[in-house]
Amino acid sequence: VKACAEQGLEVVIRIGPWAHGECRNGGFPDWLQNECSDILRSRQEPYISYVRRYINKIAEQIKGLPLFAIQIENELTGDPDYIELVRQLAADEGLHAPLYTATAWGRARLPETVFPMYGAYPEAPWTNHINVLEPNPNYFFSLIREDGCIGSDILGTSTEVTDNSDNVPFMTCEMGGGNQITYHRRPLINSRDIEALVICKLGSGINLLGYYMFCGGLNPIGLTTMQESKASGYPNDCPVISYDFQAPIGDMGQIRESYFRLSFIHRFLHSFGEMLAPMIAIMPDKAPSSKEDINTLRCALRSDGNSGFLFINNHIRLNKMPAHPAHNFNIAFNERSVSFSLDIPEDSSFFIPVNISVGGLDILYATAQPVSCSENSLELLQIEGLTAVIALANGKAYTLEAGLNRINDTDIVLLKNEPYERSVLQKINTSAVQKCCDSDVLLGHLPIEDKTDEYKVCWTDEDKWLVIKAKGNVAGFFVNRQLVSDQYLNGDSWVIDLRNMNEAEGRILVQSFTENDRDKVYLEIPFETGSHVPEVFVSREDTLLI
Repeated sequence: VKACAEQGLEVVIRIGPWAHGECRNGGFPDWLQNECSDILRSRQEPYISYVRRYINKIAEQIKGLPLFAIQIENELTGDPDYIELVRQLAADEGLHAPLYTATAWGRARLPETVFPMYGAYPEAPWTNHINVLEPNPNYFFSLIREDGCIGSDILGTSTEVTDNSDNVPFMTCEMGGGNQITYHRRPLINSRDIEALVICKLGSGINLLGYYMFCGGLNPIGLTTMQESKASGYPNDCPVISYDFQAPIGDMGQIRESYFRLSFIHRFLHSFGEMLAPMIAIMPDKAPSSKEDINTLRCALRSDGNSGFLFINNHIRLNKMPAHPAHNFNIAFNERSVSFSLDIPEDSSFFIPVNISVGGLDILYATAQPVSCSENSLELLQIEGLTAVIALANGKAYTLEAGLNRINDTDIVLLKNEPYERSVLQKINTSAVQKCCDSDVLLGHLPIEDKTDEYKVCWTDEDKWLVIKAKGNVAGFFVNRQLVSDQYLNGDSWVIDLRNMNEAEGRILVQSFTENDRDKVYLEIPFETGSHVPEVFVSREDTLLI
């Protein structure tokens, strides 16, 4: 919190006390789970005294440091009096912030003293089956704030949601910057899945993007493993150490394409936020008839009545979306109407300015995505598959070239939508060896028999990253016979940070799939049985782009 304050960043601290995060007992220590098993997350003693002591210790460390918000509890839907008591305990200990918040999904009943926060994920890997899910409602524009799937592992499965009637801004604390994987469901999330999700929610009225996760992490191993598992009483099994989440910044610090795609949106929010915030979300006259309707264009307008931003999503995860050539838009503002035709590329997500005065220009519309602006400049991002054009209210239209353009006295920079360039990787040798690493920590929480194969890999002092591409069921990376990282294999690259390692040799344990596993795991890559030698690569770059 101090480091954030020094950098001018605002902090939302989630004090729980129940945190979840796919963590053992939701974060409660085993002794508390045992002593207070029937009264956890209630106002009863001795649990509430332990909560008071816990909050007191947090306050000792951060009282007086600037906070933007304090989240009370997590995914608790039916006890507003308990949430209010925890909030009051925090306030009594001197933990103050402009907002006290709480998660609002699950049709939560919340006290009026806390601000409802929402969320949305590209997938639901906690779902208790291995079938392909129906089209995700989060890829549609809607005035309904609640995601009917989020938290269903804890709150019960329900896709019923109610129309939003909250007289407060739409804000999120759990926009999926990726998704975790569970043993039985292993979605493979790509950057367009994340970008489209964010664009849909912005177009639906969000005024604060709070991600979960934006940066993945690692669970420690103590007297027990600390991840959620069926062995600890939860419905899902999660990797022992890796909580990568397929996030924009991975668990080892690797950078994904989603980081850069989102950065353009974040720059837009920094620059245009004051303009966007009071704009309400307006749905089109013709909306998709169902979640299966892939032929009706998904779009929404954020507008204050005089100007606006048109949001378009033509991407649904795992579905190929058709192009919409020459789609006509007719938008009536208070003082004038704006009409134009737009070729919507297949599998695209973007937003454009409509009827706004910015950078010294009176713009009817632009077929490029706004990024930043100042008094006499405007920065736009080229939309893949579209020619960048600015149409002005005076009837003139200008086709933009990549780089600097000048219209009247305004500098317009068109940023190219460059292909994502990943770090250069060099393949190194991997050899099968006799087993010496104990697989119990890796597999002990899973209902499978140990059939692991072990492989040796070596690196040099110049190598900074390992990138492992392994096929199979479960894999672990060991150094000096200690588990460093593990994966439920799903087709994603698996990264090991070598920069602070004193050793130059590691072992990879891989548990192959058998035919018996076929009906137990949901995969979005081909199911392959038998042993496969993992491919291992190194990078010597300071920052790893994967």
